[in-house]
Amino acid sequence: MLKFLLLSVIMLIMSNILSFMSYFFYMTLASIFWLLIYSEGKVTQIGFGFDTLSWFLILLTFWVIMFMFMASQMFEIDNYFKGKFSFVLILMFIFLFLTFSGLDLISFYIFFEGSLIPIYMLIMGWGYQPERLQAGIYLLLYTVFASLPLLISLFYLGKSMGGYSFVLLKSNFLFFNWVNLWFFFSIFAFLVKLPVFYFHLWLPKAHVEAPVSGSMMLAGVLLKLGCYGLMRLMPFFEGSVMCMSSMLLSLGLLGGLLVSFICLRQVDLKSLIAYSSVSHMGLALAGLGSWGLWGFSSCLYTCLAHGLCSSGLFFLSGVIYERSGSRSIFINKGMLLLMPSMSFWWFIYCIGNMAAPVVLNLVGEVGLLGSIMSFSSFTLIFLMAFSFMGACYSLFLFSSIQHGKVFTGINSLSDGVVREYLLLYLHFFPLFFLILEVDMMSF
Repeated sequence: MLKFLLLSVIMLIMSNILSFMSYFFYMTLASIFWLLIYSEGKVTQIGFGFDTLSWFLILLTFWVIMFMFMASQMFEIDNYFKGKFSFVLILMFIFLFLTFSGLDLISFYIFFEGSLIPIYMLIMGWGYQPERLQAGIYLLLYTVFASLPLLISLFYLGKSMGGYSFVLLKSNFLFFNWVNLWFFFSIFAFLVKLPVFYFHLWLPKAHVEAPVSGSMMLAGVLLKLGCYGLMRLMPFFEGSVMCMSSMLLSLGLLGGLLVSFICLRQVDLKSLIAYSSVSHMGLALAGLGSWGLWGFSSCLYTCLAHGLCSSGLFFLSGVIYERSGSRSIFINKGMLLLMPSMSFWWFIYCIGNMAAPVVLNLVGEVGLLGSIMSFSSFTLIFLMAFSFMGACYSLFLFSSIQHGKVFTGINSLSDGVVREYLLLYLHFFPLFFLILEVDMMSF
């Protein structure tokens, strides 16, 4: 399997005849068919397969990578290292694909940490400003620092169970008195990747300095690696660390609520959207901390919905940046007059960001609210404030750039082109129609 993927990448680099997109489709479909035919969702000798959880995230990865190709047409037009850019995207897809399809702990850890390499290359190579060097250092220091406790925990798990397969995580195991500390060290790397409040400072810096395609990948898939890791490891501990549930709920709800206030103080479009991602992921963490099937299912739906919605918002911010040359809210005002058709899509994605009806975000967040309320009724006041602040920063994002007096330095802006409308529609299509296929008990 790995030889096949590497051969595809080499052919992608050396070929001058076929397009990059055709090879990307070929490699993706061949890899998925290989899993369907040979793994059948079971443990294989080489340790790759899939289940419902990983299948959803593999499809999300494929979908977002396609959007990244479409959103980066300017690199193709300007011939700005387009071959190397396509190689980085393919490398990112390979790492994420192998992360979600891995069936053992070691391969999951290797590819989980390896997914940092392509996003670091994107920020360093195609970022906007010299500050991208600091953003790359923040990204590496935060994530690598948190990954060491996870590696030690995985080695201990493998030694205790006699193997590293995810299937063995369901076996009975004798827990020790320090299981709570062990559990925290095991999930610490996922909390940083999520990220939760206190460990979130790398995310706004990475988003602001990354190109539009890099922000789409960060928000669309890479943040979901944290949820995926939590959903893989938490069933192993089951009821042995129930006392940690209060910590996870408090960290998710209070941290997300504080970040919601921070959103209202932002003047950079991408920074505001990045902080809103931290807020949404805090609610997802609180839902997982309730230790219920409803919270588990709703967390997956929230991951899918947030991945598509925030990716669309970052693309919209990139559309404005390409035309005005600035991401400042103070400069980009009155867009309702300059770009009326694009304002419609801003409205759609802003109401999706606040989990209003018609989109999948509503189902995920309502399920999370129900799961958290079932754990403790005292969380009601925090959930009310959480929902209210979510509406506040989403409406603030929409009204601050769509209304107001047009900046005098901007003479005119062209409305959207067909490629941009197509990409926005493809973001919205799954958000709208997946709400018809929701089944909270299928996991």
